Amino acid sequence: MTEPLGTILNAFTAGATKEGLALCATQFEDLTGIRIEAHTTHGHLIEEQIIAGEVQDDIVLLPSAMIDNLATRRLVSPEPRVTLGTIKIGAAVRHGMPLPAVSSMAAFEKTLLGARSIVITQAPSGMHLDRVIAELGLADEIADRITRYDMGYMVNDHLVASTADDEIGFGVATEFSFYRDRGITYAGPLPEEIQMALEYQAAMVTRSDQVAAIRQLFEFLTTTEARVGFAETGVEI
Repeated sequence: MTEPLGTILNAFTAGATKEGLALCATQFEDLTGIRIEAHTTHGHLIEEQIIAGEVQDDIVLLPSAMIDNLATRRLVSPEPRVTLGTIKIGAAVRHGMPLPAVSSMAAFEKTLLGARSIVITQAPSGMHLDRVIAELGLADEIADRITRYDMGYMVNDHLVASTADDEIGFGVATEFSFYRDRGITYAGPLPEEIQMALEYQAAMVTRSDQVAAIRQLFEFLTTTEARVGFAETGVEI
């Protein structure tokens, strides 16, 4: 059933799925007339805001573990719900710089030690990298070379504007893919031994009364067209 023209679904998405949702939203609106209005912040902040009762959106896009936690609290519905894919952490540099080797543990450690500047976020990916660096015993040695930003796009903006040599950024693959035509080259994912691969899902916020429209959207998100859209932004299907 097609929803009335003018129907709007409000979406709160983690940064990692922002661009994939934007691509799908255009196609979905053309097909159904239902518009998606999305805003974004860190996934853990979205989770905290929902728990605090501060979110008025219809759907959320978050790591599956966060969705599970919210479903346990009955703050998102167990269904409808759809898996979007998996997102990994990787490395990137500005266009024209030599690509750093990060595909093995030995190469990753050598790259860290050789970098003059390391740029990460204060989001879960950055906190994970801080733990990895500490476990490798490198925290003190490279501490003064690390710059931290609140959001992934800030890491990208730093890399694009920088003139430093031997500078490398780390973050989720999707964040780097957003800048592939704006000055960023993705070097590849981290080794599996230290990888943080997160499955992402979309779920309906319990308070929403847009059940029919949300079902239409989630059915669309399982189509080949939607999956291709997310894959283009770095989400592994």
